[in-house]
Amino acid sequence: MRYDFKEDPTLTDGEIEVLVKSQTLNRPTQQFLDYLNQYQQETQTVLPVKTKDRIEMIRTEDLILVDVEGANLLLDTTKGRLVTSERLYKFMERLGNPDFIQVSRHAVININHLEALENSFSGNMLAILTGRIKTDVSRRYLSHLEKRLGL
Repeated sequence: MRYDFKEDPTLTDGEIEVLVKSQTLNRPTQQFLDYLNQYQQETQTVLPVKTKDRIEMIRTEDLILVDVEGANLLLDTTKGRLVTSERLYKFMERLGNPDFIQVSRHAVININHLEALENSFSGNMLAILTGRIKTDVSRRYLSHLEKRLGL
């Protein structure tokens, strides 16, 4: 890897512009882009979740699966399941963690808890997570998951 620094007086104070060049968009290049994307991104280590009768503090590393069921959001953790009424996209914005990958319109997994992927019906995959928790991975989201896994 080569890198270079060039002064550019047209940039504002504190502004940084990065150009990544590679012959192809291969795995190391993608990993480097992912690394740059995460630079200075604050990730939550503990996330407050409002349930029906209290506010639970969840460590993000304990969160396995986030799934939508009707009007509720189900949070499967290493310590059990929590139910909240928060919207999935709002929850993901608050979470802001690159280890959480959306695998379908209704589910997000923590890739640190992904144990296996199996073929399922109609071209979909089945994600098997810690604690034998299972969820479908739709074809639409499969390529993003594979890219994140480096496949």
